[in-house]
This record gives sequence, C-alpha cells and structure tokens, in this order.
Amino acid sequence: MNDEIENRYISVIGSRYRGYELEEIWSTNNKIKEMRLLWINLAKYQKELGIEEITNIGISEMENNYLKIDINKINDYEKTLKHDIMAHIYAFGDLCPNAKKFIHYGATSNFINDNVDIILIKRSFEILMKKTENLISLLNELILEYKSHPTIAYTHLQKGQLTTIGKRFCMWNSDIIDEYKKWKREYEDLKMRGMKGTVGSEDTLLKIFEGDHNRCKKLNELLKNEYGFKETLIICGQTYSRKIDVNIIHLLSGLSQTIYKIMNDIRLLQSKYELNEKFGTHQIGSSAMPYKMNPINCERICSLCRYIFNQESSFVQTYTQQWLERSLDDSAIKRILYPECFILMENIIESTIKVFKNLQINEEIINKSVDEQMPYIISEEIIIKGVKMGYDRQELHEKIRKILIEYTNNLMLGKEKIELNEIEIKRLFSKDEDLKNIFDTNYISINPRDYIGRCVEQINEYISSISYL
Repeated sequence: MNDEIENRYISVIGSRYRGYELEEIWSTNNKIKEMRLLWINLAKYQKELGIEEITNIGISEMENNYLKIDINKINDYEKTLKHDIMAHIYAFGDLCPNAKKFIHYGATSNFINDNVDIILIKRSFEILMKKTENLISLLNELILEYKSHPTIAYTHLQKGQLTTIGKRFCMWNSDIIDEYKKWKREYEDLKMRGMKGTVGSEDTLLKIFEGDHNRCKKLNELLKNEYGFKETLIICGQTYSRKIDVNIIHLLSGLSQTIYKIMNDIRLLQSKYELNEKFGTHQIGSSAMPYKMNPINCERICSLCRYIFNQESSFVQTYTQQWLERSLDDSAIKRILYPECFILMENIIESTIKVFKNLQINEEIINKSVDEQMPYIISEEIIIKGVKMGYDRQELHEKIRKILIEYTNNLMLGKEKIELNEIEIKRLFSKDEDLKNIFDTNYISINPRDYIGRCVEQINEYISSISYL
C-alpha cells in the first residue's frame, strides 16, 4: 500500500495543505452519502404527494443501506456504463432491491450533481464563516491592545506620517469584514436547484403529477425546507446557471485577495524588524544561511491565496462556454476546483489565525524608528502653525522641504545626526528665520502620540459599528 502511494501522485491539498473539516465534507464517501440521502428524500416526498409507485419497504431499504458504500463496485459499474450517476444508481439499487425500480424516478443527473454541490457549498460556507468570525475577533483584540501605539505609516513603501499599530490592524480587519459580509449575503440568498427536469422545464415532474402544478411546486418546497434553503431556483436549464459558480468562486477569491495583502504587509514589516512570525527553537530558515528567519507561514499563505483567486478565470470560462441549456465541459473542472478551493480556504483562514496568534510585535524597534522620524513628522504641524500666523503655506512647504532633504542626504552620507530632542530639532529648522519664528512663537511637540490624529477615535467608532458580528 505504501509503495502504491509513493509511486503515484497524491494532491498536496489533501496532505500538506489540509482543511480538516472541509476535506471531510467534500470527501468521496460524504458526497455519495449526500447523493443517496437526496434520492431518499425525493422518494419520501414523492410518496407523500401521492406517487403510488413509491413503497415504504423500498424507502426503508434505502434508509438502512445508504451508508454501505462500495467504491470498487461503483467504479466497476462506471467503467461499463460510462456514466457516473447511473453507476451510483445501479450500485445503490443492488443494496435496495425493493427500491431499485423507483430510485431516481423523474430525476436527472443534475438533480443529483447540482443539488449535492449546492448543499456542500452551503455547509462549507457555514464552517468557513465561523472560522472567519474567529479571525475577526482575534484581530479585534489586537486592534484594541495597540490602538494608541504610534508606528510609521508607509506610502510608496517610504516612511510617511504616523498611524498606530492598532489602526493598521483595523485596516486589515475592515477588508476581512467586508468580504465576510458578502459571504453572509450570498449564504443567505443561496438557492437550491430542486427538481427541474431534463432541461429545466419540469415537464417530467408535471407528467408524474398528472398535470398538477401545485404538487410540482410543493415537491420543491419540501426539498428546500429539508436542506435549510429559503428558496429553490425558479429558472434554470439542465443545470443551475454556472454564473452561480462564478459568484461563489469570486467570494473565495475576494477573501484570498484580502488575506494575501495582509500577509504581504507582514512580510514587508518583518523585513524592517517591526513584526515577525514566531520562530521555533529548532526551526531552520535556510539550508545555506544559518541566520535566516523567513516569514514562511505568510509566504505559504500568499502562495495558496494566489491559487484560489487565479481559479476565477476557470469558472468564468466554464460559464461562458455553456451552450444553450447545458454542455458537459463544466463537470470535470467543478469536481477538481470546488473541493480544492474550499479546502484551501479553510487552510488559509486557520493558518492566518495562527500567524496572528504567534505574531511578535517588536515595540522597541517600532518606537526607535518613530523617534528617528520625528523631525519629518512635525513638518505638517509647523506648516499649520505657520499658516495660522499668516505665512504662505507653499513657501513654508518649500523651506521645510529643502531643510529636510539636506538633512536626509547628510544622514545617508554619515555627515549629520542630531539628538532627537526639542532643542536639537528646533535648531535644525532654525536655519530659516521664518521657521525659527514659528518655533519661538509656538510649542511644537515631538511626542509621537500627538501625531496619531483620530486613530483611537476611528478605531472605537469602527469597533462599535461591527459589534453585531
């Protein structure tokens, strides 16, 4: 057995990048179980609505045997029949001789395939949304802990003005919450395909119910209630519109994009030693460079996110290539991509939670960097105070620009470095008489907390606005 496994390809999604809950949901056994439960529920409700061909003894056989799954027998049938659903019908019929004559009565292959997919998608979102809520809650804790701690904001990846560590966490979390809200809306609006017949017209169903439109509608109502859907589709072809698949993968892609951006930011900040992933005692960062401490978890998450959002184009192409009421080139790619993308999404969310739980925030390095930036940070304050004194804003901007560019160039050449206190910073700007006058007339603080604006208030307002989560 081990030799067999070692000598054939096994997807790393099922081994290295696992999603433990969703791999069970999308497992072969679970999918077959859901197919058989769908046949059971179809038969029960058909009988309830007066279809005499359905027997209680047959339904009991189905209920007693639906967990007896023989994959080899199903595969043998499919080799002969060249049809996956018929292979499942034959294999289930062998277990249920009294039900064999009415299993799949009035149904089509996509009554099974599409409804089971939508059921699994719904359950997958239930699990992923709970995990996303855990991620949001964890970030909220970090936001509140660091909401007033100054740090440098970067624009163009160059040092800018100040923000707070908590505000940056809040920016990340707000994007996650935006995606979560989209998930929640789609989850609540998700419709079951229901029983629609061969091309979506319900002609077969209408004939089974002898022209009774009410019983056609009632069957679909019973099915959607059984599986917790608010509605079934009114309009579809042989399948539900593959536009639904486009919308669903877009939701997974959206959160993947957001998490990718966050992990990328952490990677950038780790290069500046402001943040870093916790590094294990025996962890090795490089086979060649013993000192390396790479952000491997963030890097891995980015790689997996990239896989998911690149699958959007596959679903878009599948949708646009569906001819008229349906063509079969949707089947194979859906079998591959839905399980893989959902399982990877679980892995990504869980891995992201671990990154934040073990994230080291290097406050001393951040504080030192902020202090070194203070001669630049106070420039806006100087301009504001100067304009209030009657100076021209543009002229002040140019004076400060020249002084700070010269100061920066001298720093890079090792020619100048001032003590970061009020006296020395004032002396730097006092090279210009107007700027000296502004300093002499006004108190210009060099306390970083005086330059974080409304970060704390913004955070408090935002946290209050999402309390329903």
